[in-house]
Amino acid sequence: MLRTSFRVLTQQQRPVASSIGMASRWMPASFGSPAHAMRMRGIPGMLPAAAPYSSVPHQMTQKVVIKEVGIMDPYVIPEKKDRPSIFGDFKTWVKYAKMRMRNTGMTAASTLGMCWKLKDFGLTGRFLGESEQAYIAMNEAFAKGDREFLEELCTPSMFQKLKSQLKDRAGRYEWRYHGIIDKPQIVSIRQGQIGGHVLIQIIVRLHTNQSMAVFDKKNRQIAGDLKKEVPVLEYIVFQRYITDAEDNWKILGKTAPAPALPSGTSNEAST
Repeated sequence: MLRTSFRVLTQQQRPVASSIGMASRWMPASFGSPAHAMRMRGIPGMLPAAAPYSSVPHQMTQKVVIKEVGIMDPYVIPEKKDRPSIFGDFKTWVKYAKMRMRNTGMTAASTLGMCWKLKDFGLTGRFLGESEQAYIAMNEAFAKGDREFLEELCTPSMFQKLKSQLKDRAGRYEWRYHGIIDKPQIVSIRQGQIGGHVLIQIIVRLHTNQSMAVFDKKNRQIAGDLKKEVPVLEYIVFQRYITDAEDNWKILGKTAPAPALPSGTSNEAST
């Protein structure tokens, strides 16, 4: 039976550092990862436990190209405070309602297709808890500048973006996680078929409290405040080819809620 889960790998103790959502407030936007290496894998026993995704020896160039398809549908319904009212502009509300129904229908259809292959994905509480841990791991790894761990957690395109940000940043980052504000929530699931494989992308809403600070070479604090908790709302996109026995859940990128009236083009994913 195929199962979907994240796998935790024991890592050596890592110092805590700087974040994704927090960085956008004090310096260039950034991503990071934790002391608990999250292996997002769906088929236990098919991939050697110690083998990182990036080092699978027979991973062919063609396969890497297939995996880099971007976010299939970055649309996320607006936050409650931004949604149009039926008692306001009725035409605007109708258009919003149609988009919401479309999103719900596509998510339901994709969920059925995914659950056919991943029999225990109904345990969404576990998936959401582990996706939160993967998000923490990414922020901690980015703060520390742990490229090797980031490469395990992220898709190749996402890793390249983070690596570029690490190259451009100055100073030493420290990042702290202070818990969730709202429970993690799956807001979108999309399924596609690429190169003979079934691709699943899941967008998870993560609303958390974080803090961050940046220090110079003399260990003087030059930005941020580790004692000041800041609410950060992000929509993280996870991806996996569920018909590929060697693929694991990976962080593909971020997206953002759509305006109440979406234009012809979908939201643009950002990092």
